[in-house]
Amino acid sequence: MYSLKPIVTEFEVDRPKNMYVIKEINPRTDNFLTNLENSLNVNREGDLGDLEEKQELLLEKLKQLKSQLVALQEGLPICRKPGTSQPGAAAVDFPQDLVISVDPATIPYSLFLVLKQKRTSISFAVTFYTHSTVTKLPEEAEKFAEEITGLSSGSGVRVSVIWKKGMPSTFEVIVNPTTSFWGEDNFIRYLTRLGVLERSPEAQDLLLDMSHQLLAASEDRKEQTKLADRLTGALKKQKPTQIVDFTIYSALRNFRNATKSAKIDSVLKEIEGRL
Repeated sequence: MYSLKPIVTEFEVDRPKNMYVIKEINPRTDNFLTNLENSLNVNREGDLGDLEEKQELLLEKLKQLKSQLVALQEGLPICRKPGTSQPGAAAVDFPQDLVISVDPATIPYSLFLVLKQKRTSISFAVTFYTHSTVTKLPEEAEKFAEEITGLSSGSGVRVSVIWKKGMPSTFEVIVNPTTSFWGEDNFIRYLTRLGVLERSPEAQDLLLDMSHQLLAASEDRKEQTKLADRLTGALKKQKPTQIVDFTIYSALRNFRNATKSAKIDSVLKEIEGRL
């Protein structure tokens, strides 16, 4: 190959003698490796001993932290082995009081179906109240309250249902002053995780989410109709469990009440037959 002539060749630069000279910061002889090797060789056994001692202290602190987490977990209202709960088994740390706020325009039929389920492991004592935001209850809400009162055992977990308007969602569950959640679908999930109801396969969570979307779209009739069609179409592809049927039935029946559409009557009758 061809070669190029160097552009810059080595040459010495004459420094002016009328300028002061600064001492070099970095010496020409680099002793970094030598210093590093000397530092590693100093008191090697003592350094390893300190490291082992610190490691033992760290492991001991981790054991204490694990014990604290286990103690904290035992105090939480959760089911230890989800999916293994059987009808008739005792619920795990179920709260003795629940407050449920409901928009009277959207009837929580899932609550009615839960109470109607005779195989639940606990009983509910349901009481209804009307918030000042509601001037007059719809006829359907009054009828629903009468049916629930007839199914209520009068003893067990105290459930206070408050008819209330102006909420971000149509259904709110207050477990304690610092814990609450929204949606009938999440209420069913809550009951299953506490062992009150049998768990449904995770693949059917999508049906619960679709039911929640249908209830949430109550202000948009066009969107609600599309969601109802999607939900009924999904029901043809897979047969939901009884627990999922609770929320699906509530969503579709509220849609039927609001739109007076008879096209889903056959679907409602089919679900009623399974329940």
